[in-house]
Amino acid sequence: MQHALTLAAGMRGHVWPNPPVGCVIARNDDLIAEAATDPGGRPHAERKALELAGSAAAGATLYVTLEPCCHWGRTPPCADAIIAARVSRVVCAIQDPDPRVNGGGVARLRAAGVDVEVGLGAEEARTLMSGFFHRVETGTPEVIVLERPPVAIPAGIDAVIRSDGDRATLITRNETRAERFRLAEPPGHGLPSRLGEMGLTSVAVAIDDPIAPQLLATPFPGRRV
Repeated sequence: MQHALTLAAGMRGHVWPNPPVGCVIARNDDLIAEAATDPGGRPHAERKALELAGSAAAGATLYVTLEPCCHWGRTPPCADAIIAARVSRVVCAIQDPDPRVNGGGVARLRAAGVDVEVGLGAEEARTLMSGFFHRVETGTPEVIVLERPPVAIPAGIDAVIRSDGDRATLITRNETRAERFRLAEPPGHGLPSRLGEMGLTSVAVAIDDPIAPQLLATPFPGRRV
């Protein structure tokens, strides 16, 4: 699981709107395959690892940092792929808070006869995915307050936001996706929600930026680094 967590940590800030997830498939102490969520959030780590493992996944143990999904989105459910691969045991660090999953992935696996363990590495997994959990629970991204304006997007953060006259400029890791939009009214409500609707899980802002009060004047204040 520790290796899966390390894989997930390397993708923080690159996979929104999805969380950074790491997956390792092993038999006894032998590594079969490993993967992390791709940039942009697809494909999921489990699906990538299963494709790499091929038939060797049958009877193996799959370690994953977040409960496998059980709903259809742009790709089929990872839980179904795990069952189809005949994985015998799944160890997931933490339950997915997304209401479309929220225990459903574990239930589907167990119903198919897969042995499932939840909780190994849960604290570290939640820390790695703090922005994702924050957005699911509040509808807004986690706000990271910086002591000075950033030269580049800090590691592990989805985007930087700064004021620009009567507008806000949002800069994501993909430079072609810089987005400009008017400051929200009332302060502290519209702007954080707008960022959450975009799928962002973490946004950095300089403490002395005029836009900072709008992002921090919510029931869910950010953290300062």
